[in-house]
This record gives sequence, structure tokens and C-alpha cells, in this order.
Amino acid sequence: MKRMKITKSILLIIGIIFYSIVSVFYIIPWSKSQIILSSFNQNINHILSYQIVTLAITLIFLFFIYISNKDIFKIYFKIGDSKSKVLPEAIIGLKPKKYDNWKSIGINFTVIITVVTIIVMYFSITDKTFNYNNFLTFIPFVFIFSLSNSFVEEIMYRFGVIIALKNIISDKKIALISGLIFGSIHYFGTPGGLIGVIVAGFLGWFLAKSIIETKGIFWAYLIHFLQDFVIFSALLLFI
Repeated sequence: MKRMKITKSILLIIGIIFYSIVSVFYIIPWSKSQIILSSFNQNINHILSYQIVTLAITLIFLFFIYISNKDIFKIYFKIGDSKSKVLPEAIIGLKPKKYDNWKSIGINFTVIITVVTIIVMYFSITDKTFNYNNFLTFIPFVFIFSLSNSFVEEIMYRFGVIIALKNIISDKKIALISGLIFGSIHYFGTPGGLIGVIVAGFLGWFLAKSIIETKGIFWAYLIHFLQDFVIFSALLLFI
């Protein structure tokens, strides 16, 4: 029985890694040439194409995650308990007080991580100006893309990793693996390069920690959505 669970876990992790490779080297290049809404520019069509394909893949993957381990799936696929205690992480100086829980820490880190993302994106668009004329037209796309992309990446790189590895290795190692995978793929993403790897790696680890400790996806999804909102705003609202 345990061997079967380990086999399922390995297959899920291989699936996540395979998805990452296909996403970076095939889906992204393919989506750049697609036209779905002819009345909108190529950036909108590129991101829209990518989101449709990756969302479809993610929903299929979510089904396989469910049938692979229904019990653990039901534990974590919910809002979660924000009153849960935050476990200390000495390596980053996270030493929560007795009254700290995920509600207080979650709010603090939501603000901090969002500000950091804004700063990183600001320095990546210094040669561009805000497009006031397209704000009302593009802001709905920013919102929809942020909802979709954060859902896709939370299911693939957080939820999927946790379901695959829970009760196989320690929770701390699960969070680290989630951060490692998420950081690695962002070398090719936005923000990219070494800075993208570090920022995304930390974010991936922290969001995995939030899901594991609250037994729910609320904080991970909220924080990720806000970061994507900043990123898509920079990509679509600046020219």
C-alpha cells in the first residue's frame, strides 16, 4: 500500500515537472502567435491563449489529484483555518508571538510581499509609461488573468506538491520542494532571471507553508492573486 502511494506521488511530481517544461518551452511560444480576440492587441491574445490552455490542463490535473488521494485532498482543498498557529522559521527570522496566527501573519506578509513585487516590477518597467486610455478596457483582463493564473499555479505548484508528498516526507521539506520548483520555472517568467527565481522561490515556499498549516488555500490564493494583479498590470497597462 505504501509502495503504491509512493508510486502515485512520484508520478504526480513527474507530471508537475513535465507540465512546467511543456508550459515554458511549448505553450508560451505557441500562445504568442494566437489570435482569439482580433479587436485586442497581441499581449492580450497571447496571455488569453496561455490561460485557456493551462487552465484546462490544471482542471484535468486537479481531477487526477483528487482520485489519487481523496482523503488528503479534502483536508486541504478548502478555505482553511486562519486561526491556526504559525510555526516559527528561524532561518528567515519568523518568530511568531503566542497570539500570532495566520490571520495576523497573513495580513502582514500580504502587504510586504505585494510591496516587494511592486518594487521589482517598477524597476522592470522604468522605460514605459502608464496607458491611461486603455485602463478601463484592460483592467478586466488584468483581473481575470490574475484569478486564472494564480489558481493554475497554486494547484500545480502548491496543492499538487502537497497532495503528492504529504505523509511521504516532512511538511518542511514539502514546502521547500514547492518553493524550489516554483522558483526554478520563474527563471523564464516575469519577473525572471535570478531575481525572479529568488522572489518566486520564497513566495512558493511561504504559500506552501500557509496551505499546510491552515489546511486550506485561502492565504495562498489571495497572496498569489495580488502578486499576479501587480504583474499583469505592469504587462498590460504600461507601454
